[in-house]
Amino acid sequence: MTAPAARGRTRERIIEAARELMSEKDILEVSISEITRRAGTNIASVSYHFGGREGLMVSIARSDAEFAIGELDKLIASSMSPPDKIAHHVAGIVRAYYRRPYLHRLLHKLIREGSREAATLVTGFFSRPVADARRTIIQQGIAQGLFREVEPELIGYAIEGACGHIFTSAASRDALLGTGVLDEALVERFAHSTAELIVHGLLAPGVNRESPETG
Repeated sequence: MTAPAARGRTRERIIEAARELMSEKDILEVSISEITRRAGTNIASVSYHFGGREGLMVSIARSDAEFAIGELDKLIASSMSPPDKIAHHVAGIVRAYYRRPYLHRLLHKLIREGSREAATLVTGFFSRPVADARRTIIQQGIAQGLFREVEPELIGYAIEGACGHIFTSAASRDALLGTGVLDEALVERFAHSTAELIVHGLLAPGVNRESPETG
């Protein structure tokens, strides 16, 4: 294995170890020593490859955000109706947060508590592309007379707020749903109900529609 390939492999092992530990422990504050021990490398390698803990977290967030929003351009260009596009978009975000259970917390922690550079990076590779795509779809719906006039950015806060409650608090889930465990069946019900609420909240007066397709 060449030196660049070996460095790339070490970098990926560190990222994957951090993902595994954050998922297993359901916390973001996993120590660097735990991460490097899981990755089979040393603590100095985090500074070498990422510049420190924040750089590692930004790298994880960037990779996972690309996974979460990778289909947005295809969705915008698809022949689906704007209500179906919004339904698929909402369900896709919910499913991405489920597959990466730490991601919602990580993105918002970096924006709220990270350095200015980290917050700017996260906004650039996640928040802004998602907001721009959502705005485009909503504007398509308004132009077709399907959606009422709304502020797309506020719709975004509604979606993120809904995800924040279910994905960040096992105690809240236990109290309200009777189980603190997130499984695929629960997430699919949540994805469908959230998509339905958002879509029907966007529909213009007099526009009737069946429950949104989120598959």
